Amino acid sequence: MSYLEKTIASKDGYPLALRIYEADTPKAVVKCIHGMEEYQDRYMSFAEYLQEAGYTVVTANLRGHGPDAPKLSHIADREGHQRLLEDEEAILNDIHAQWPGVPVILFGHSMGTIIARVFLQKFSREFHKAVLSGYPNPNGAAGAGIVLTDLIASFKGADGYSKVVDGMVLGPFSKAVPDAKTPQDWLSVNPDNVRRYIEDPLCGARFTLGSYNALFHLIRMMDSPELYEDVWKELPILMISGKDDPCTGGEKGRADSENRLRRAGFRELEIVTLEGMRHEILNEKNRKEVYRRILEFMDKE
Repeated sequence: MSYLEKTIASKDGYPLALRIYEADTPKAVVKCIHGMEEYQDRYMSFAEYLQEAGYTVVTANLRGHGPDAPKLSHIADREGHQRLLEDEEAILNDIHAQWPGVPVILFGHSMGTIIARVFLQKFSREFHKAVLSGYPNPNGAAGAGIVLTDLIASFKGADGYSKVVDGMVLGPFSKAVPDAKTPQDWLSVNPDNVRRYIEDPLCGARFTLGSYNALFHLIRMMDSPELYEDVWKELPILMISGKDDPCTGGEKGRADSENRLRRAGFRELEIVTLEGMRHEILNEKNRKEVYRRILEFMDKE
């Protein structure tokens, strides 16, 4: 298996680093959006699996992520949520230009599912299916988070940091694992995966206040029913997560996420909850079983 690399410009000229795992005659193109404080390289095994199964996969580093980020984990000083959505639109347009007429499947993990859910508000009809992996549950505190990050940024700058906001967003996750050996154990039951994440300088870099502000704006948009008025209601969506993933909010949080999508109008939801797994289901020891479940959904007529 092999891949090509290319760079395209977003609406504001920001360079987006894409990686393309191309199948000879693709069944569909899978557009992959990764999570916060990581980067596209971590999806290589999954992308190669789908490539071998006949899918072309397009991954990209989110703005402020990856080796070419001007400042790691800093999305933008202001309006970062809009910049992220413009980035995804630029990538989608490039996919349509490269593979006209080929179905496109949207895949998002973690924060990537927040971006994906907001993106579907406008572009659901341009996708054949969608997969939401490790999907964070709706959070009514997003509005307060916007106000708080704006306030602190007025003193520290948008590219500054806040322990208060760090604790508010990530603190509950690290506390969710009994007898945790590291603050990152919530990511995975696979200790090798946790170790690799901790040792990778491109993973776990603290979000800036500007990045958190973008995240809170996206969460609020994700949880705004009026923004889903024109969605394609028959879009098949797979919601897949680990049963022990604190990011989903547990059984209640997973149900809230499902119910909000149903109230938004989406009718074709498939829910898969995997026993003995936490947040990064693509990196657990039995990840090939996770890959298989996702492929099964993608292949389904």
